Amino acid sequence: MSPTIFVVAATGTLGKALALELRKIGWGVHATVRDPSSPAAVELASSGVKLFPGNWDNENVLKEALAGCDGLFLNLMPSFTDWDADVRQGRNIVSIAKAAGVKHAIYSAGADYLAEGIGPDSLVAKFLGNKKLIEAAVRDAGFETYTILRPSSFMANWLAPKVSMYRGLTETGTFTTALRPDTVMVSVDEYDVAAFSIAAFKDPLRFSGQAIPVASQKHTIEELFASISHALGRPLKLKYLSDEEASALAPEDPFIEAQIMTRVMSDHYNMEDVRSWGIPLHTFEEFLEREKASLKETYSRLT
Repeated sequence: MSPTIFVVAATGTLGKALALELRKIGWGVHATVRDPSSPAAVELASSGVKLFPGNWDNENVLKEALAGCDGLFLNLMPSFTDWDADVRQGRNIVSIAKAAGVKHAIYSAGADYLAEGIGPDSLVAKFLGNKKLIEAAVRDAGFETYTILRPSSFMANWLAPKVSMYRGLTETGTFTTALRPDTVMVSVDEYDVAAFSIAAFKDPLRFSGQAIPVASQKHTIEELFASISHALGRPLKLKYLSDEEASALAPEDPFIEAQIMTRVMSDHYNMEDVRSWGIPLHTFEEFLEREKASLKETYSRLT
């Protein structure tokens, strides 16, 4: 009998990619959704994902959804109105999953470092601190096996709705950024993270206890923008903030802080190590071709 996986945030970029790929190989997928009528939820249901209406603070819904599941994929984002929500919900999901008999848990944790100049009281530091608390809950829960994945910056960040964090880009075609011209971007296709996750669920002993940086490609921000511009058939522009301007904006803008973090991201990802797992990776150009309809729609307001 095929395993069943509980996928957290299944209507999001990464969760949906994993849920759909699991269904393609015939595995069962359970997920909670706040709105079963949303386009993403309808797509999941059409693929055979079993949806449970509710949220991650509803213990009864979580217990029902996790019943009979063999694996857990945990993927949480912070709430900018309730900074304790992701830790509270993550710990709750982990506890219920363990009690339900889940054997292998995967946590998509992201970065585990702070860049120089990012203070310990910053929003980014709080965000990463919360992730470390959730990671500790996964490690300490007593699952038979667990895996920590650390995806780099998602290629999907350049598409709607995520691209809204890059203010003005889709309206003006210009990205005003704290990145530098020589910043090496480390990008990941959500389907590559899904492939790593499925590999870990299939062979949990090989991936047990591992914390794996997952990336698809390294390229400079200039190269990345050249690829987007080529795919769009029109140029996008980069406007660089000085270090002084970036430092002044960072305390009030977590997205500027994140860009300062991105300046050193490439130091934490060794592509040879990533490839050593033997999982095929996608290039940014392949991603743009696959998502060309979404790309055109995202930048449709440009004149």
